Amino acid sequence: MISLLKRFFRSMGYAFKGIKLGIKEERNLRIDMVAMLFVWFHMQFFYFTRAETAIIVLVTFLIPAFELMNTAVERAVHKPDAEHWMPAGDAKDTAAGAVLIMTIGVVVIAGIMFFDIHGLSNVLGYYTENILHPLGLAMYITASYFFITIDNFNKKEK
Repeated sequence: MISLLKRFFRSMGYAFKGIKLGIKEERNLRIDMVAMLFVWFHMQFFYFTRAETAIIVLVTFLIPAFELMNTAVERAVHKPDAEHWMPAGDAKDTAAGAVLIMTIGVVVIAGIMFFDIHGLSNVLGYYTENILHPLGLAMYITASYFFITIDNFNKKEK
């Protein structure tokens, strides 16, 4: 039993290491995470059922999951030499296509679920009732920009 737990926690450690690597090196994953937090915050202004909330949470997790799978495929088939190997390029393109299809699906779902006049009115009311709310949004956008573009700063240092 102890051995099973040890292996379980070791595999969880590897999974968290992969997520950390993805966050550190994949700009699109960071964009996905910023968008996910933005959606989760604004869900409070809409009157979603538990099932609708579950759908939104699920689809917001699917995009980063697909992005991590795309990264795994890209790294697994990457060839360091200059010679182009068609199956590797095809695998990378197909994985990127899967992310794109999932993203389009999520945007359609978001459009259906968040296009509600009362919910949108609640969001607008939130940002106009207190000067600190739009200030907080501006701070979130600024912090998100730096979080998303952090690899640009790291590359300039090297």
